[in-house]
Amino acid sequence: MNPSRAPHAPSLALLALALLLLAVGCGTGHAVTRVGPLAVHTFTRDQARAYVLAQGRSLVMVDSGYERNAAALDAAMRDEHLDPADLRAVVITHGHADHAGGARYFQQRYGARVIAGRGDLPMLSTGRNEPICPTGLLARIRRSADEGAIYTPTNVDIPVDARVVALAGHTPGSLVVVAGDAVFVGDLFRGSIVGSGAATHLYMSDLADNRADV
Repeated sequence: MNPSRAPHAPSLALLALALLLLAVGCGTGHAVTRVGPLAVHTFTRDQARAYVLAQGRSLVMVDSGYERNAAALDAAMRDEHLDPADLRAVVITHGHADHAGGARYFQQRYGARVIAGRGDLPMLSTGRNEPICPTGLLARIRRSADEGAIYTPTNVDIPVDARVVALAGHTPGSLVVVAGDAVFVGDLFRGSIVGSGAATHLYMSDLADNRADV
């Protein structure tokens, strides 16, 4: 090994990681999956996903992405011939900014009801992520920015005390949403950065419980 190069290895590794995260984070896309009678539209922006479940003209959104992307999500829905005015509800799997941030936009603009787990009402009412518990190196690197994410406080129309689908672990009020044969897990786990596999999420309030739920 050339000793003169050794001190640069960690910084090069971090630079490569930062570039990878930047490339992934800028991703924008739309996909449609048929699950029984449902058409599930997946909208991706800034590494956050919003799902619009369509059956006829009835629409339900599961998670809403970042607040800063709400207007773009509105436009993207219209591009796919989905009228946001037909949204019956926005279901929030948990109160973090990348999942809950855009909900207020659709609530205020179109009257969509916001449904969330009762345990996350404090986060939603303040628009601030609660302290998060990293599960690995990548999470520790990102923690400051992710923990500091904020959004406009959101009034929840229907707080849910679900029995079967309440799966606290990522946050105290995390929900798993079941719609027919489709299941939306929020951050029960996450997709891997490279490839299509699944991995433990970057942050968990109860890691052992999360592993048991998975």
